[in-house]
Formats: sequence, structure tokens, C-alpha cells
Amino acid sequence: MTATVCAEEPDYTRSYLADQHAGQLERLRTLERAFDPLSHAVFDQLDLPDKPAILDLGAGAGSLAGWLSRRYPEASVTATDVDTRFLADIPGIRVLEHNAATDDFPAACFDVVHARALLCHLPAREELLMRAITWLRPGGWLVIEDVSLEPSLKTANPLFGKVAQAGLTLLKQSIGSDMLWAATLPDRLRDRGLANVRHRSHEGRIGDNSPADAFWAATTAQAGPALLKLGLLTQEDLDDMTLLRADPGFTDVAMTFVSAWGQVR
Repeated sequence: MTATVCAEEPDYTRSYLADQHAGQLERLRTLERAFDPLSHAVFDQLDLPDKPAILDLGAGAGSLAGWLSRRYPEASVTATDVDTRFLADIPGIRVLEHNAATDDFPAACFDVVHARALLCHLPAREELLMRAITWLRPGGWLVIEDVSLEPSLKTANPLFGKVAQAGLTLLKQSIGSDMLWAATLPDRLRDRGLANVRHRSHEGRIGDNSPADAFWAATTAQAGPALLKLGLLTQEDLDDMTLLRADPGFTDVAMTFVSAWGQVR
């Protein structure tokens, strides 16, 4: 089967992952349930000033921004996104509509710049890394967290492998995503001159009713119409994958949640 090439320029805001989709808020909640514990553990290791200025870039549905405002009650927490509809009612944070790919901040204005499940979807991710570093004060922390789908390409299950490859192709065609990029994060932070670079990762499985499983299922369901439209999968493939995931005898590694952080000298 030959996949149809996407006719439109890759764009997250027009893609099947954009916030206007009916199930997007719940899909983001599944990501938060899977990733929040890892993010909390990272921030618990950071040495911050008494009243830190924290930027949560591409804040999504805002669970981490809200947690940061509670974790650091004296902090100023700025949460940004291209679409801020899910951030409006979160107390204790400043909300800005902001396109991370094109919009800037003044130099040296934050003590922490955090981005999660964002840079993998931005073709200009390398440039954004460099710009984000300039937004940090000396001693400030850059915290980048992302998802790698590399484990799903190593599966021995042919159906899961087919669905996983279709998902990677769809993400690249429709958004410009690189879902293997996250594995290189620690080295990329070191290469950009950051000190005290550390990293953590967590294996996300499907077929085990875990938060990662719920995130994978919600994302695949939301991608279904686009996968069919581009001829990347058939309805039979999607139905068979639903049955496989529900099989008590099936579980497999689908993704890795990666956190990497380093300090501006």
C-alpha cells in the first residue's frame, strides 16, 4: 500500500492534534497523567531562587503550570500556548498566547524555561533550543521533556509495528514531527554549553491499562480519520489494533518519556 503524500504544509494547528478537536482536552489529560510524575521529580531536583520566574512553554492543558504555582507559591509562573483555551481558569499563573516557533522573550528574564511534548512537533526545534537558552538568567535551568516512539519500531508484533510506523509517518507529514529526537536530548543540551546536565526516562507501555496506555489509545483514536484519509492504515487495521490492545496476553513498550535539564553558566 502506498501512502498519499500530504498536500498541505505541515502545521500543528491544522493537524489532528490541534486543540479544536472534541477529544483534545481529554487526550491532553492522559498525557498529563503519564508525564506529570516525571516532571514533578525533575523540579524537585532544581535549586531555584526564593521567587523564581518560571516559563512553561506550550503548556497544553495546564496541569504542570498549576502545580508549579502551588509548588512555588512565591514564583511568577507564565504559561504559554498557541491556543490558550485550556489555560484560562487555572489560578496563580499568567497566561500568554505565544507561538514558540516564532515569538520571542527578552533575554535573561526567567529562572526556568520548561517545555514538554512540544519540541518534537516543531521543525525549528534546534533554533528554539538556542533561543530558549537566551531567555534564561545566569544559573537558570532549561528543562526539556519529550516523547520518543523509538521503542514501538522495535516491536516483534507485526500489527503493532505497522500501526506505529503509520503514526510516525502521519506525524511527520502533517506536523513535521520527529518522534525519535527525544533520545538525543541530553547530548543536545551539553552541546549547547549547559552545565550540570542530567536526564531521566520512563518506559511507557500499551496493553496494561497504564497512563501511557491511555495516552497512546487516545492519540491513536484521534489520529484515526487522518490515518485512513492518507491511506496509511485501513479500518481493519485500526479495529484489529483495538482488539490486540484489549487482549490480556498482549503488552508492549510503545514510547519513552524523556526529561533532560541543564543550567546556564
